[in-house]
Amino acid sequence: MKAFDKNKGITTIFRMTPRQLLWDSIHARKPLTVGAIADSGAFKVTSPECDVVELRLDSLGTDDELIAFARTCPLPLLITARGPQEGGQNTWSISERAEAYRKLMPYASAIDIELRDFQSLDDVLADATDHKIVVVGSFHNFETTPNLQELAGKLNARADIHKFALMATSLACIQTHLSLFETLPGSALSVMGMGPLGAAARPLMAKAGSLLNYGYLGGTPTAPNQWPAVLLKQALSV
Repeated sequence: MKAFDKNKGITTIFRMTPRQLLWDSIHARKPLTVGAIADSGAFKVTSPECDVVELRLDSLGTDDELIAFARTCPLPLLITARGPQEGGQNTWSISERAEAYRKLMPYASAIDIELRDFQSLDDVLADATDHKIVVVGSFHNFETTPNLQELAGKLNARADIHKFALMATSLACIQTHLSLFETLPGSALSVMGMGPLGAAARPLMAKAGSLLNYGYLGGTPTAPNQWPAVLLKQALSV
């Protein structure tokens, strides 16, 4: 972005930070491809592969290699320390998860915390809000898709984006996913199905208004039947 400085008579270049870029995309309701990393072999990321990089701390830990990557990653970072009740890959306690979030917070453009844990991780949420970090409030169901009323009841005003990752066992499940956008028209949503049927419908969800659309980077998917991020991004550009 360029602006003319009348006092100096020169053109000054302003570079937006990754956090600003992510906020702008959310406000513009622009669908983004998230590349989830669950193994350190995926740390060589190039921008054509995705728009946002998710670091799954529950798989990666928080060692020096991860911190070095976080410092230099050219894309906005989404930091996730998933709890074991919704698919986390370790047995970290709430306090251990909070410590992991805080360690990566300086590099984060967004954090993902399960809606069920908002109260337990209240201090982490407060820190994120204070530093203008996007808060993704997530809900996962690896068995089925709950009804619309139950899903709508999970919304929390402290979340900037609500993420619903739900197992799709029938076309009726896919219709429920799509109906979320009509039922919650003023909310920023990220909606995706898991399983073969849900995976096939991920581009459809992006077209319907899903803001964060998840694939994986490297060799480790983070959800059943997840797309490689680069293929998902290509599909969303069509």
